[in-house]
Amino acid sequence: MRLLSLLGALILFFGFASEGYAKPPQRIVEGWYAHNAVLIMLGAQDHIVGTVANPSVLPWMFHFIPSLRQVTSLYFGQLNTEELLGLRPDVVFIPQTSRQVQALRNSGLNLVELGFNQMNGLLDCIDNTATILQTTFAARRAQMYRSALLDEVTRVHVGANRPKVLHIESLQPLRVDGKQTIIDEWIHIAGGKNAAQDLVGNKKPVSLEQILNWQPDIIIIGANAGDVTLLAKNGLWSQILAVKNKRVYRNPTGLFPWDRYGPELLLQIEWARQIVQTGAVDEKDITQKVIAFYKKFYGISLTQNDALRMMHALPPQ
Repeated sequence: MRLLSLLGALILFFGFASEGYAKPPQRIVEGWYAHNAVLIMLGAQDHIVGTVANPSVLPWMFHFIPSLRQVTSLYFGQLNTEELLGLRPDVVFIPQTSRQVQALRNSGLNLVELGFNQMNGLLDCIDNTATILQTTFAARRAQMYRSALLDEVTRVHVGANRPKVLHIESLQPLRVDGKQTIIDEWIHIAGGKNAAQDLVGNKKPVSLEQILNWQPDIIIIGANAGDVTLLAKNGLWSQILAVKNKRVYRNPTGLFPWDRYGPELLLQIEWARQIVQTGAVDEKDITQKVIAFYKKFYGISLTQNDALRMMHALPPQ
C-alpha cells in the first residue's frame, strides 16, 4: 500500500548508532531548520547552544521557546568550524546533504547527519534523536508520537475520484513539491493525488504553463510562499480550475510549517483531509485539535487566538 511507503522509504540518519554516547548530550548545535521542532518536542530545548533557526522565519518557535533567543545564531549552509568548536557541543545535527559535512567532521566535531523524504523517515529521525538524548522523557514522547502518526495514516481516504492537489512551496520563483516526498504522502492520505506527479522531489522549479497544463483542482500554498491574493488577479492563474473555483488555500504554520518535515505533520494531515474532502476547514474542530496537539506533544498551552492565527499562517501577536 502506498501510504506505507511508510515501511520502505529512503531514510538517512547517520552517525548515532556506531559511535554511541557515554552520557546524554548537554550542549547541542542544531544545523537543520526542521530538526529544531523535534528537539523541542523531546524536551531538549534547554540544551541547544546554537541553531540555524531564527525568529523572522519561525516566529512561533521563538514565541513559545524564548530561550532560543539567547543561543548563538548560526547560518544555514555556512557553519563556521571555529565558531562551532567554540560552542563546545557534545553533538552537532546537520543535514546529510550539506556540503560542509566532511570539513566539520574533520575538525573533530561529533556530527549526526539527518535526512528523510517520507513519513517513516520522520518517525525514525524522532526515535533516533530520542536514543541520542538518552532521557526517559524523550523516549516516551517519541513513542507517543509514533503511535499517534501511525494511527492517523491508517485513516487513508479510499475513493476513485481523487482531486488533483498542487502544493506550491514558493510563488516567486515558482516551485512545487513532486512525488517521493512527505508532501506527496499527506496529499494521498488526505484523499487527493499530487498534480505534480511527473516531478520527483521537493521545491522543484516549474513554469506557470506547466501548472495550466496540470489544471489542479486544489492549490495549497506554503505559509511563506508569497501573496495568495495575487493569483485571482492574474489572467493566466485565473484560468486554472483551483483559482476559478476558489479552491486556493494558505497552509497553516506553527513552530515549524505544518506541511513540511516536522512533527506538526500530524496536524497537516487532519487539516488537509478536511480541505480535500469537504472544501473547507471546520475551524472549531481544528482549533480544538491544534490546542490539544501542542499541549500533548510540546507541553505548550495555546489560546484560541493562537490556534486560529496558526491556522491562518499569521505570526504571534
